[in-house]
Amino acid sequence: MKGRVATIRAWGVPAQLLLLAAVVLVVYGLVAPVAGRVSGGAGVAASATAAAVCWIGAAAALAISRAFRASKRVLHGVLYGMLLRTGIPLFAALALQLSVTALAEAYLLVYFLVFYPVTLFVETTLSLPPADAPDGRKDGSPDAPSHVVV
Repeated sequence: MKGRVATIRAWGVPAQLLLLAAVVLVVYGLVAPVAGRVSGGAGVAASATAAAVCWIGAAAALAISRAFRASKRVLHGVLYGMLLRTGIPLFAALALQLSVTALAEAYLLVYFLVFYPVTLFVETTLSLPPADAPDGRKDGSPDAPSHVVV
């Protein structure tokens, strides 16, 4: 299992985004029939909206964290990634819940609660640096300065 995850982490960003999309589509395939039964077409639309918005947030976080990892500013990538991963779904959920009555009545926020943890888990797993990071450090950053007392 660790070997497969390490292999997937070595893929480029486009391939990882496709994997993230595939996972979201699999979960959507499980959720959409329930949403359709509970709320009809509006439920299917609400679950699709939540899936898409959560994917966009996770995709943005994955891309930004990978970009900062390449520039050796890993912590910046983590912080900006958290902002995007959390901010995009949170503000979109709030805006859609308040402005689109049909989605709100179809339990839009429930579907955000389904898709957000899934995208969070997959994106976080893909964002972790490989085990063979330079200088043996797991975070990919250079060695700590000598004047820092640990």
